[in-house]
Amino acid sequence: MQRPSKPSLSTALRPPAAALLASLLASLLLGGCASKLAPVRTFAEQTQKLSVHFEPMLAGSVNSCTDKAMRKRLIMAERFDAQASEQAARADCAAIAQASLSIAGLNDVLLRYAHTLAALADEKLPVYQEEFAGLGDALGGLAQPGAGAPLLDADKLEKVVKLSELLSRLATQRLQKSALRELLEQQDAVNIVSDALKDYAQRSYRAGLQDELRDLALLRGAVDGAAAREPLAANYIRTRLHQEGKQLQEREKIVVAYVRAVESLQASVAALRAHIGRLQEPELETQLAQFARHVDALQRQAVFYAPVRW
Repeated sequence: MQRPSKPSLSTALRPPAAALLASLLASLLLGGCASKLAPVRTFAEQTQKLSVHFEPMLAGSVNSCTDKAMRKRLIMAERFDAQASEQAARADCAAIAQASLSIAGLNDVLLRYAHTLAALADEKLPVYQEEFAGLGDALGGLAQPGAGAPLLDADKLEKVVKLSELLSRLATQRLQKSALRELLEQQDAVNIVSDALKDYAQRSYRAGLQDELRDLALLRGAVDGAAAREPLAANYIRTRLHQEGKQLQEREKIVVAYVRAVESLQASVAALRAHIGRLQEPELETQLAQFARHVDALQRQAVFYAPVRW
């Protein structure tokens, strides 16, 4: 009796099994590619965290301005009208609020840069719903804090706009390696953007904190003068001023941590660009690990963004 012939490999692999094998092979191939690009993903993830922890500075600068104005009116005025004082404080701080919107656009460029790098590392480009329309005009009108000079000169502004246009264009392409290389070649633009954000943190956000700290000393004197008439209220306000002073000092440390993280970001971009064909080099791994430590330190300090509200 003739034995039945053994089924061929193609016959044995019925559709579900064949599909499973194909899926496993694809996963292995993609996993190998993804592991090679792990340093890019690490950099992108840390940059996203850095960008997220900058955002509270924008609202913080406005709050610092309005809180300062409200405190002065609250303690110094004989008759305090909360609604009128709030409206006046917002009017006083309107220019700061408007500038923060433009700076937010710069931070969005850095955040999208990180998102795009992360997506390229995962072979999945994002689809953006919004473009950077009007970014050049908004940034072109910004002046340096406390000075009349533009925040970005014409050459720097051109590089930032070019980077934003590149990020929008890459959303329609699927060329992973060339796109990665092209993004890393925008090192100058990334440095310009991050330097501008660092400058804002130091010259706007921290300057506002220092103004508030100076005002607290004056306000304590005003409270001491009224302590004999209203001892309970005076003690309460002294306590609040003490709490605010400690919080302001901790928020100053956020700026220090942010500046350190930005400098590490810039060094990491340079290292990635230099090692684009050798992403497993120990020097790159060391640099990215340092970047991650600085971002972690910023994240720990960022809990002090929460203001002591009246």
